[in-house]
Amino acid sequence: MKIGRLLEDRLNIAYEMRLEGFESITPHLIGPPGIGKSLFVVEWAKKKARQMGLEFVDVDRINPEDVEKYIEEADKYFVFKDCRLTSMDPVDLSGLPRSVGSKYVAFLPLATARLLNACAGILFLDEFCNESRPNMLSAAFKIVRDYKIGDMVLNQKAFVIAASNTAETSSLATSLPKPLRDRFDFIEVEAPEINDWIEWMNEKYGNYWDKRAAAYLLWKPSGFLANITDNVQDNGYEPPATPRGWTYVAVAFKKAAQRGDGELLASMARGKLGRVGESFIAFLRNKVPSFEELVRRPEVMSEFNIEQKYLAAVTVAEAVKRSKAKIAAAKPFLEFVAGSDDREFVMALFTLLPRELRREVYSAVRDNEKIVECIARAGKALLSVSETA
Repeated sequence: MKIGRLLEDRLNIAYEMRLEGFESITPHLIGPPGIGKSLFVVEWAKKKARQMGLEFVDVDRINPEDVEKYIEEADKYFVFKDCRLTSMDPVDLSGLPRSVGSKYVAFLPLATARLLNACAGILFLDEFCNESRPNMLSAAFKIVRDYKIGDMVLNQKAFVIAASNTAETSSLATSLPKPLRDRFDFIEVEAPEINDWIEWMNEKYGNYWDKRAAAYLLWKPSGFLANITDNVQDNGYEPPATPRGWTYVAVAFKKAAQRGDGELLASMARGKLGRVGESFIAFLRNKVPSFEELVRRPEVMSEFNIEQKYLAAVTVAEAVKRSKAKIAAAKPFLEFVAGSDDREFVMALFTLLPRELRREVYSAVRDNEKIVECIARAGKALLSVSETA
C-alpha cells in the first residue's frame, strides 16, 4: 500500500549504505495499527528483489527440507522473513536448534539464520516495542547492533527492518533502552491518504470490492482511522476503524452483496469497524437511482443530500467501469452537474475511477468548457488528470 515517498527514500538510503559497507542502521517504522506498515515493507522488499534480478522467497512458505536448495543457489534468491518477537523464545534468535529427547531438530529459526547468512534479503522484526523480556531484547539487540543471528553473520545484502505500534495505540508497547534506541532510525508512519487507498484497492482488487466504502470515506474522512487509542473507554473488544479494516469490509461487502442480506452487512461493518461501521450502514441507507435514471433525469441531483451525491458518484463510476460506452451517455449528465458547480460529485467520481479511465472520461469531455472548468474548481487533486490526459 502506498504510504509515502519519504518512507521509501529513507529505506532505500539505509539499505544502500549497508550494501556499500557503511554504518548499518535498522529502520524502525512507528505508527498506528492497520495502516499498512507490514504490507509496505513486504512490497518494498519485492521491489528490491526485482531491481536486483533475484527471486523473492517468503521463508514462511518454504519447506524446511528445501532450505539446502536455496542456500546452494543463494545468488538467485532474495529471502524475506517476518518475525514477531512476542511469539518467539530468545533461543529462536540464537540460531540454535532445540533438543527433543536425545535428538536435535533443525527448526525454521535456524533455517532463517542460515538463509540470511547466504542470501540477500530482509529480516522484518514486527511488533518490536511489544517485547519486554530482557533476554529477548538482548537477543534482538545483537541482531540490530551486530547484524548477527546467534553466531551467524547476516549477508552483506541482508537488511533488518523493525516496526511497532505507537504507545498511545497499544497498551503493550514498552519503552526501549537508550542503547537499543541508538541502533534504530525511527520513522513515524502515518495512514495513507484516502485517495491513495482507493487507487491501491482498484489496482489490487479491481471490481471485487464495494466502492461505497470509498464514497463514505470521501464524505467522512475521519472514519478512515478512528477509535485507535488504547485509553478510550469502550466494551473492551470494539475494533478500531483502520485502512486494514476498511479493506476487509469493502471486499467482504462485495461477496455478501450476492446474498442480498442487509442484516449481514450491518453485522460485518459493526464487527470490523465498530461504531464507525454503524455510521457507514446509516450512510448506505440513502438511496439513489440507477445510472440509466440519472442520465435520463439529471435534474434529480438537485434533490440529493450530500450522502446521496457521493453514492451517485459510485453509481456512475461503476457503470463506466462496466462499459466504456457509458462515457458518452454520461456526458450530458456531467454537463448538468458542472452547471450546478457540484464539485463534491465531480471530485468523488474522478477519485473512484481507475487512473486509465479518468483519462478516457476527461478526453471525452475536454471539449466541454463548462465541465472542464468544474473539474479545475474541484481541486488540485484532479488537475493531474487533465495534464496527463
